[in-house]
Amino acid sequence: MDVAESASPPTNRPPPVQSGYGHVVTASDRANWQRWHDAKAQDAYRRGTDAVHAGETAAALYWLGRAARMAHRDPNVIFAYGMALLSAGRWEEAATRMAWVAKRFIIRKALVGQAIALSNLGRMDEAVSVFARMLSHYAPADEVLPWIRLFTSHSGRAGWCATGNDGVLRGEAIGPVAIALDGTPVIGAASLPFDLPEEWRQAASLSVEYDGKPLYGSPIDLVAIRQVQGFATIRAHHLEGWIWYPADPDFTPHVLIRGKGARYDLTADQLEQGTRLEKPLARPRHFSIALDDLPKGEIVIEDRYGQALTGSPIGPAVIGLLDRDAGQLTPAPDKTPPAIRKGRPHSHAKPVERAPGCLVVIPAYRDLTLTRSCIEAVLAETVAGLECLVIDDGSPEPGLSAYLRDIAGQGRITLIRHKRNLGFTASANAGLSRAAGRDVVLLNSDAIIPAKGLSRLLAWLDRDSFIGTATPFSNDASILSYPSVTRPNATPDKRTATSFDRIFASLPRSGLIDLPTGNGFCMAIRGDCLAQTGLLDVEVFAQGYGEENDFCCRASILGWRHVAATDVFVRHVGSVSFGRTRTLLLERNLRMLNLLHPGYDESVTRFIEADPLFSIRRNAGLVRMIARRKAAASCLVMVTHDSGGGVERVVRHRREVAEAEGTQVLILRPHLKGCRIEDCGGDTTNLVFSLPGEWLDLVTVLRRMKPARIEWHHLLGHAPVMHDLANALELRWDIVLHDYIWFCPRICLVGPGDHYCGEPALAGCESCVAQQGSLIDNHLTVAELVAQSDRILRDANRVVAGTHDLQRRMRRHFSGLTVELQKLESESYPAVKPIRPLDGGRRRVCVPGAIGREKGFDILLQLAQDAAQRRLPLDYVVVGYTIDDERLMATGHVQISGEYREEEAIGLIESFECDLGLIPSVWPETWCFALSNLWQARLKAVCFDLGAQSERIQSSGRGSVVPLGMPVSLLSNVLLHLSH
Repeated sequence: MDVAESASPPTNRPPPVQSGYGHVVTASDRANWQRWHDAKAQDAYRRGTDAVHAGETAAALYWLGRAARMAHRDPNVIFAYGMALLSAGRWEEAATRMAWVAKRFIIRKALVGQAIALSNLGRMDEAVSVFARMLSHYAPADEVLPWIRLFTSHSGRAGWCATGNDGVLRGEAIGPVAIALDGTPVIGAASLPFDLPEEWRQAASLSVEYDGKPLYGSPIDLVAIRQVQGFATIRAHHLEGWIWYPADPDFTPHVLIRGKGARYDLTADQLEQGTRLEKPLARPRHFSIALDDLPKGEIVIEDRYGQALTGSPIGPAVIGLLDRDAGQLTPAPDKTPPAIRKGRPHSHAKPVERAPGCLVVIPAYRDLTLTRSCIEAVLAETVAGLECLVIDDGSPEPGLSAYLRDIAGQGRITLIRHKRNLGFTASANAGLSRAAGRDVVLLNSDAIIPAKGLSRLLAWLDRDSFIGTATPFSNDASILSYPSVTRPNATPDKRTATSFDRIFASLPRSGLIDLPTGNGFCMAIRGDCLAQTGLLDVEVFAQGYGEENDFCCRASILGWRHVAATDVFVRHVGSVSFGRTRTLLLERNLRMLNLLHPGYDESVTRFIEADPLFSIRRNAGLVRMIARRKAAASCLVMVTHDSGGGVERVVRHRREVAEAEGTQVLILRPHLKGCRIEDCGGDTTNLVFSLPGEWLDLVTVLRRMKPARIEWHHLLGHAPVMHDLANALELRWDIVLHDYIWFCPRICLVGPGDHYCGEPALAGCESCVAQQGSLIDNHLTVAELVAQSDRILRDANRVVAGTHDLQRRMRRHFSGLTVELQKLESESYPAVKPIRPLDGGRRRVCVPGAIGREKGFDILLQLAQDAAQRRLPLDYVVVGYTIDDERLMATGHVQISGEYREEEAIGLIESFECDLGLIPSVWPETWCFALSNLWQARLKAVCFDLGAQSERIQSSGRGSVVPLGMPVSLLSNVLLHLSH
């Protein structure tokens, strides 16, 4: 359970690297680790799918299971593993995997697989419900007809029904059925199959009844059936793209291309091979047509229902930007600098002066509940001259349109209604064009302004006469996101968002912080800036993503500034992900943005690197941390590394115990700049202090928290000054021992031969370090390290060890030191199961954990090679990973599960049905959680007579110990013939 566990790529985080302060993970290290990780996962996925095609069920389960654990958020991998589990009859796991996929993606087979698994588990009511959802939301597939009949018989219905994009209603019923579209009868007595009338293309719901009762699968959600995914762009002087219907993947779609009176109807029947979508079994169809065959001007690309593909419309400016000539992008046709060309006031003969009042522009399309919340929050404001203008952009939701008409009729809002969906940019322009010199707030319908937030936001436009836009903080606002800027934040509930806003509003007034761009989810625009800069560029950014960035770049060239409204936090629920189509649109628009405004990317990168908003985010985190202290009985500070392993498991357990007692826990971890405070349950991202420069600030903050105790778990990676933290807080350390860093610069007592060193005298230790180097990077000799540790340990409030073995070793090196004994976890395990007799079969030995040199990699390799050479019926299953998986697997006697999440450990060990466990560690472990996992899985364990692993096995009787240095062939025989 030492830091050495992370020397090879670990389970949950990248491997540590050396730095001036020890082991600190950099962004580059994370990227390198991710590449290593992804390559391993894809290799396992490839091997698993090959095994599926070869009909090798066991191999498919093994490899796809390994891939699924390594890529536990990749739907293609998870789905493939779920199918393998179904084939193997592992119903519980199959149901779980298929439910995960079905919840996140439109995929028919996931619901079918989930229903099949549930039915085999005896949960037929659930299976019938899941399968009914498949029938009502997906086109039927011939291969599932037997299952349709099975679940229909259990549903108690008089038959079943389903339809697809071909307009044919399929099904079976005991007699003629009545059919209705959106509640309007179509026919009173029809036989199935039945060709639906053309009206079905505009209807939202299809009901099918027999004798007044719905068939199984009715009502059918026609909107779901028609949902299209596709993308169009310009490539190599062609209009190219792809299209498909996820709920009807076998249907061959048509693409309609319109432009200047011309119309083209293309059959997209060629499967798109180059587009890997984010969902399993995707079958996108490709289309392509030369630009010379299309009319000049704007091109609109739609499906048969008039639904625009992502990337449509494409105007002349986009074509000019994206058209390729010999593989290179050509410049825009208009050589005038885009910022100036776009800078003319829109539809005004002469510049318009800034006018009083404020116009809030809200484009609306979907989600009545969110849109209502957004509008009501604006209407609750008391800003002078406020007008709320909402654009109904051809909403497909009758309830939303009715609500907007109702409040417009009451005079509460101004309403613009589009007959068809024009997209966010055109809708925003419809509102912006009515500004008439007034300040404008462009607001997404899923963004909720806090109380008095609008007035605070608008006030920023008056902080300087050249401020053109102001953007607030939000949970989802790119460079203005909080708490994290680098990863997605959870959407806060109303109470939390209100709390965040109050915190930002309470912070000391900041100076102006210039942004490279505003963010259109909630962006205040000064009236004269809008008049001079012009509207959003709907020709280039018709579907959104980049339109506000382009506006801000144009305004910047004209001298306008863009600032952060640092005293406002706006809750942003965020749009539904469009998956790969959204990503492609973002990529396309970013390319165009950089072509229009060279250097845009670099300016954003410089802003992110400088991070001028950091101090404000940190102050907000500190306010939250201090506020939480008021409700806590006491405060505990825990100092540890950031490398996972057993140390992290102990830290988490002690944190949970402390929090259950009403204690606020602060965990201090190393950071590239110095130290990061992790306020558990609060801000874990922004409380970073540069050391040693901000040492006094860190101490002042922690003193204000009035900690009652401070625990030293690991200072590896921390700045040297952190050794003095307890004294600075007028406390004494509680030291929890995890390894031998106190007297061994190599941390785990493993010498040059990659075995236990025997703990020689100082001269021997110095020789070892001279040969192998030090892992603690503090430039101390071994003697100086021991002397420093002696002072720290003797000055501590208490020193805690988990085992007698560790206690004795520490007392031997630090004579007379008081070391308390305290087990690091509750040792409550189920009874171990008997070892199965060999009886001519094969014996399977489980080796858990991350297996590096100190964890016995060489021993395991020799055991596997011995089994291969002597043809022993002995196989090893590594539940985890090693420093060289391929070398072990090449012996033919080793399987490796791949990394796993901690909560999966026990179930995973059990799934391999091993006979016993092996802990091959060649260093004296200080607790060994891998051993605990074996016992939780009811396996007896074998280890060398060394360290905590030996002490725990001997004291519990839950396994056997063998002499360290036992010949490998003899150890093989022990494992093969052990019977009790």
